[in-house]
Amino acid sequence: MKKRRKQHKLGIIALLLLPLLVATTTGLAQGQVPGPRENPNSPPQNIDPTPRILRRTVTPDAVHATVEIPVSRDTYISSNKPYQNFCNTNWLRVGYNQDSPNYGAVRMFLYFDLSSIPSDAAINHASFRIYMHSATPTGDSDMRLEARHLAASWDQCLVTWSSHQPQWGPVFGEAWLDSTPGWKEGDVTELVQDWVYGTHANNGMMIMGDETVRERQRMFYSSREAGMYPRLIVDYSVYVDTEPPVVSVNPLPQWSMSRFNVSWGGYDPGGSGIDYYDVEYSVAGGNWIQWLYHTQQTSADFAGGANGTTYLFRARGVDKAGNVQPWSSTAQASTTVDSIPPTATVNPLPAVTLTPLFLLTWSGSDNTGGSGIVSYDIQYQENGGPWQNGIMGTTDTSIEVTGAQNGSTYGFRVRATDAAGNVQPWDPAPQAVTTVNTESPTAAIDPFPYPSTRDDQFPVSWSGDAGAGLTVVSYDVRYRIGLGSWVSWLT
Repeated sequence: MKKRRKQHKLGIIALLLLPLLVATTTGLAQGQVPGPRENPNSPPQNIDPTPRILRRTVTPDAVHATVEIPVSRDTYISSNKPYQNFCNTNWLRVGYNQDSPNYGAVRMFLYFDLSSIPSDAAINHASFRIYMHSATPTGDSDMRLEARHLAASWDQCLVTWSSHQPQWGPVFGEAWLDSTPGWKEGDVTELVQDWVYGTHANNGMMIMGDETVRERQRMFYSSREAGMYPRLIVDYSVYVDTEPPVVSVNPLPQWSMSRFNVSWGGYDPGGSGIDYYDVEYSVAGGNWIQWLYHTQQTSADFAGGANGTTYLFRARGVDKAGNVQPWSSTAQASTTVDSIPPTATVNPLPAVTLTPLFLLTWSGSDNTGGSGIVSYDIQYQENGGPWQNGIMGTTDTSIEVTGAQNGSTYGFRVRATDAAGNVQPWDPAPQAVTTVNTESPTAAIDPFPYPSTRDDQFPVSWSGDAGAGLTVVSYDVRYRIGLGSWVSWLT
C-alpha cells in the first residue's frame, strides 16, 4: 500500500541556518567581493528559475539526482519606509539600519519553486546557500536570526511593511550568524521534505534578525545579482520499489522493570531502504496506542509501566519509496512489569558461636504475582567495620562460614534480585550478629593474704573469665591437704 510521505512536526525540524558560521573561500569569497551598489530602481536580472542538474545517476532501482534551485522570489521590507517596495534591489537585508538611508527594522522574504521535485521523491539532503557581502558594524558579534513560514502566496513587488502581507506562520528555525562576508550554508533537509511532501504549504520564508534600535545589519545578494543569488541544493532519489518493508519488534523478556528497553528492526525487500518506523503498544491486550511515529530510531526506553501489567508491542516500516507495511494483527513482543523488589533476610544467629566454623542461612520472598527471586548477595562486617562482599549472585540459601577469628563480632546482611531485575536495597544495619569465642573459660583462687593461720576456718575467694561475649555462670572448687588427692568442695 502507498501512503503520503512522512510528516514532520515543525518544532523538531533542523534549524534553517545552522551552521551559518563558516564562509566558503571560493569565487568572490577570496577577496573579489564587488563594492556595494544597491540600486532600488535597477531592473531585475534575467535569472533562469529552472533547476540546474548537478548530478544524475540511474540505477535499476532508482534515479538519484542533485539539483540547484535558484530563488524564485525575494525582497525585503523596511519599518522606516513602510510603504516602499524593494523588489528590484540587489540586496536583501536583516537587522536594523540606523545610519543612512535609515531603513529601520528590515526583514527579508524568500521563495523557492520545488515543483520540479517529484512528490514521491526521497529527500536525502538539502542545503540553503546565500552570499553575505557585508555586515555592520564591522567585526560585529554573531547575530541571532529567526526564520518563519509564510501563510500565503505573495508578490515580491507588492510586499511592504505596512501591507502585512503575507501573514507570518510559525518559527521553524533559528541560528547565530557571524559578520564575515562570504557564502553561508545550512542544512534544510527536513524543511524541504515538509514542502515537497505537502506537510507544510510552501509559501517561502521570512527571516528577521536583531531589530534593537541601533546600526546592526546583515546584507546579502538578491536574485538581481547574477551568479550570487540565494539557492537550494537538493539531493533526492526516486525509487522503483513497490514492496513494503518487513519490520518487527525484537523479543522481550517475560518480566521487566517499570522502565525497560524495546527494540525493533527489519529489512526492505524492494530495495529503496527503510525511511522510518511506527511503533505502537497495548496495555493488557486493549486497544493499540501510538507510541513512536515517524522515527528513525531502532530502540527506545518504555517508562512508567504499572506493576503486574502486561504490555504488548508491534512495529511497522515505511520505505523511501513510500510503501507502508501493514500493521500486524497480533503483538510481535510482550512483557509483564514487576516493579516491586523482593525481600530477604539472614536467619538469626546465636549471640556467641563457640567454633570458627558455623552455618549461615537466609530466606526471601517476592511480591504476590511477582517474577520470583533469582539470586542473593551476602555481605559481612567484622567488629562494626566496613561492609565486605561475601558471596554475590548465588542461588543458595546457606553457606558455611570458616576461619572466624576468636573474639570478633560478625554482622551479616543479604539482599535479593528478582527475574525482572529489581534489586532489594541493602539494610543499613546487620540482619544477624554473632560473636566468636573458641577458648575455654579460666578461673583461679585469689592469693591468701597470709601464709598460715591458727584458726580452724578461713575465707577463700576466686574469680574467672568466660571470654568474648560470655559470662561465668558457675564455678567448681576443689581442695587438697598437702600433696594428697583433690577433693570436690563446691560444685
